[in-house]
Amino acid sequence: MAKYFIITLSLAAVLFAACSKKATIPVDTQKDWLRNSKWKIASGTLTVKKPNGKDTVLNYLDWIPACNKDDYFGFNTATTGSFFNGGVRCAPSDPDSISFTYELSNDNKYLSLYCSDHLYYSVNETILPWVIDTLVFPPSDVVLDTLHGVNDTAAGYTRTLIVMDTLWKLHFAPAAVDNINIVNAPITNFTANSFTLYFTLKAQYPDSTNLHPGAPDWDPIIRVDTFKYKINFTAN
Repeated sequence: MAKYFIITLSLAAVLFAACSKKATIPVDTQKDWLRNSKWKIASGTLTVKKPNGKDTVLNYLDWIPACNKDDYFGFNTATTGSFFNGGVRCAPSDPDSISFTYELSNDNKYLSLYCSDHLYYSVNETILPWVIDTLVFPPSDVVLDTLHGVNDTAAGYTRTLIVMDTLWKLHFAPAAVDNINIVNAPITNFTANSFTLYFTLKAQYPDSTNLHPGAPDWDPIIRVDTFKYKINFTAN
C-alpha cells in the first residue's frame, strides 16, 4: 500500500511541474503577430532632464502633433515595414506611407528600426529669464525652474537696472526626430494585440545652474542628455 502511495505522489509532482512550467511562445508566432496587425501608439512616457539637472517624466502623447495621432505602421515582410498616414495630413504633400526596415533579434527580445522617419517625436527645451507682467499677475503659463544665484551687476560697477536673472521660465516644444536608427530596443509585454518598446536618444538640455557670463545676457551651458522612451503600441 505504501508503495502505491509513493508512486501516486511522484506522479502528482510531475503533473504539477508540467502545469507550472511557463509556456514558450514560438519565435515565428511573434513575427506573425507583428505582420498581421496595424500598430498605433496608445500611450507612453518621455523622460528628460530639466534645467536643474533632475529628471522629469512627460506624457509622450502630448508631443505628437494632432495631425499624426491617427497614423499607424505595419510590418509588411520579415524585414520591411511602412508608416501610414491615418487620414489627417499635416501637409497636402505628405506621402501616403514611408518605408523603413526592421529586425527582431535574440529570440524576439529586441527590436531594431532603421531609417524610421516620422515614427518618433521629441521635445526642444529652452529657458528664458522670467519677466513679470504687472498688468497680468499671476501669469498663467509660467513654470519656474532653478534659483541659480547669479549677480546681475559685475563687481566694481554700480547697479543701474534691476534684472531678475535668478528665475527662469521653462518651455518645452515638440520636435520631430527624422531618419533615426533605433538599435536593439527591448520589446516587452509582447502579445498579438500589444507590446512595449524601450529606447533612448541622445539630446541636450540647458543647464540653469551653470551659466556662460557675457553681457547683456547670461546664457545657460548646454549639456548632453539622454532622452528615455517607453512607448506602448496596440493593434489597430
